[in-house]
Amino acid sequence: MKITSNTVVSIDYIVTDENGQVLDTTNGQDAMEVLIGHSNIVPGLEDALMGKEKGDRVDVLVQPDRAYGIRHPELIQEIDINMFEGMELNVGDSFLADTDMGKKPIVVKEIKGNTVVVDGNHPLAGMTLKFLVDIIDVRQATDSEIEHGHVHGAHGCCHGHDHEDGHECCGKHHHDEDHECCGRHHHDDDDHECCGRHHHDHE
Repeated sequence: MKITSNTVVSIDYIVTDENGQVLDTTNGQDAMEVLIGHSNIVPGLEDALMGKEKGDRVDVLVQPDRAYGIRHPELIQEIDINMFEGMELNVGDSFLADTDMGKKPIVVKEIKGNTVVVDGNHPLAGMTLKFLVDIIDVRQATDSEIEHGHVHGAHGCCHGHDHEDGHECCGKHHHDEDHECCGRHHHDDDDHECCGRHHHDHE
């Protein structure tokens, strides 16, 4: 079976930057399942997987505009530390911030006296990424998976395959309790999810 929209693909992968530094991998873990055609992985990787089948290997270089986008300087802001009153604050912590576009993850980059520098860019924004992917299996998605937009199961993107360094394959780095695969480091005091692992999420 070839990979098309509404198929589920099981993959082993390694993601590196342009210098070969490993950012994320399934090495030593179960393969990850991804529902194709529902924005569960970065567009450049999904494009490269289309038409492939079980046993194929995909080696693709994905530019920022087809990965996590370019960096936007305006998303780096200084805010009053009182906004975090009662919270233990450390560089690297992530939070959900209320914006005009709903809740968005921000990361603490610096603490300067009474102000905190936060960054709303995705941690991998502006980076060219290299994906080396082995296709372990391909199957038709169930009607329920298609309706919900993600794989049902322990190893589905958006259901359980997280990496504590914060990057998920599927391509999405989440800083919230329901991080979606594909991608994501959470600093959530409660739990994490897909493709997303240790969280310190404070709303």
